[in-house]
Amino acid sequence: MIESLYIAESGMNSQQELIEVISNNIANVSTPGFKSSDVNFVDLVYQASPSEIGLADKSNSEHKGIGVATGSPMLNFQRGDLKQTGNPFDLAINGKGFIAVESENGVASYTRAGRLRVDENGYLSSVNGERLSADIQLPADSKEVTFTASGAVLVRMENEPQLIEIGQLELVNFANEQGLKQIGNNLYHASDESGQLSFNKPGEGGTGQILQGFTELSNVSMNEEMVNLMLAQRGYQLNARIIQVSDQILDTINNLRR
Repeated sequence: MIESLYIAESGMNSQQELIEVISNNIANVSTPGFKSSDVNFVDLVYQASPSEIGLADKSNSEHKGIGVATGSPMLNFQRGDLKQTGNPFDLAINGKGFIAVESENGVASYTRAGRLRVDENGYLSSVNGERLSADIQLPADSKEVTFTASGAVLVRMENEPQLIEIGQLELVNFANEQGLKQIGNNLYHASDESGQLSFNKPGEGGTGQILQGFTELSNVSMNEEMVNLMLAQRGYQLNARIIQVSDQILDTINNLRR
């Protein structure tokens, strides 16, 4: 009977973690480029116990579950809907791939949120200030910027009719996207689990093409998250009920011994 308390506790803890993940998904329903997460439940190691007291023959032992735990959250990298903004520095990836950026201390990160800006030195960077790894600098007298579907960066200079190519945007693919580590601000770090990465021109190497003037919305489905939230809440309540019932049974047993 004591075991049922610990099993139900593991169920409550796991459902609580699921509720926290769902809450984070819902909170980021309006975050451009956000990727929702899901919780992977795993049953705990089964314990073998003799079917009769003192029974030494393990072949006749019973195997009982000891609860549930949560594994690493699973990221959903399905592309979100695309919204046209008209902003020439908003880029959406119509398919797979990540934009590589670097922090001030040179740490590489990867993002799907292609909302760019020009920093004080004329370099293309994310809206959070991370400079693009492609190291593309716009001339000070440029008047217009164009990103082609294949990632070429073109500018029109003042009093010049022709567009001039000043750089090439590349997209990054990973052998295992699920191995990427979320670090916040729509950024991911590579890890041993994410495997080998490759830089490709957009539209090549399995990557999608670039859409200028569009932004990728969050891929969170509110309907799905609300259903999952109700199921998680119900699961939490049922496990709490098991603890309550087990406590009542233990109390009854203790009273019988008096």
